[in-house]
Amino acid sequence: MPFKSKAQQRYMFAKHPEIAQEFAEATPNIKKLPEHVKSKNHKTTGSVKMAHHKEHHEHKEHKKEHHKKEHHKSEHEDHKHMHKHHHEMKKHHEKELKHHEKMMGHHMKHAKKK
Repeated sequence: MPFKSKAQQRYMFAKHPEIAQEFAEATPNIKKLPEHVKSKNHKTTGSVKMAHHKEHHEHKEHKKEHHKKEHHKSEHEDHKHMHKHHHEMKKHHEKELKHHEKMMGHHMKHAKKK
């Protein structure tokens, strides 16, 4: 949303610099902005739109944070799954090793008898 006045521009850069940057990029000619713009009810015309834009911006930021948390949660679950799989494989290899050692013992006993 472009700036409607220089007063709005000053306010936004003072209070909400990130949103103000978006406004500035959407404003075709900042130098030609009037000092103030009043609506029929004497409120700054852009104030309601600014509030809505701020709310929208905060919602986008909240969604970004939520996505980061979900991504981190997913990575954590993947890590837990891999750790569990590694532990199961380790137990399986230990069991196989014991079985081979037992078989080698049987072969050694059998070889000594001959």
